[in-house]
Amino acid sequence: MSTTRDGLLAAAAEAFDRDGYVRATIDDVCDRAGVTKGALYGHFSSKKALALAVLDRQAREWARVRERLQRVHRSPLQVLIDLGYAVNRDRAVVQRLLFQAPLCDDVAERQVARWTATVLDLLRHAENRGELRPGVDLVECADGVVAALVGVHLVAMAVDGPSGGARQVADVWRTWLPAVAQPSVYATLRITPR
Repeated sequence: MSTTRDGLLAAAAEAFDRDGYVRATIDDVCDRAGVTKGALYGHFSSKKALALAVLDRQAREWARVRERLQRVHRSPLQVLIDLGYAVNRDRAVVQRLLFQAPLCDDVAERQVARWTATVLDLLRHAENRGELRPGVDLVECADGVVAALVGVHLVAMAVDGPSGGARQVADVWRTWLPAVAQPSVYATLRITPR
């Protein structure tokens, strides 16, 4: 990826985080990145394309975080817990973009499906390792975890601002994990953020 493109994505993330999608302007992004509109349009066809690229960049970053966590932890459930906190730390710009019209109409469903697929994959690994109680419906469980975490992030964003949410994420794990994890596995998990 070129440095100009990286700079534009970083500047766009800042502008969208500060002003939201509708109020952020191409001029502001260009000023922040120190480039001309021509340079921006050489990489992105529109403000919407730029916003989608910011979301895709964050999705790739979360995939890298997951890979790193999988190298650190043997337990897929611990990876899921820590990934939930990583998403919480980086959520502000993504949540502001993802759940604002007009973008939400086009991409929220796709992004939530990505998150659900990641959770489902980790749950399948946990099941294969014998970490889950017998009879856990993995699809239902993945849908519930994503719904709970998205809800926590939206409420934290509205009530606590960008820095909130860790306590609520811990509450999700404390409520959800005992119902699905084997008791011996649950006893070994770190529920709070590092």
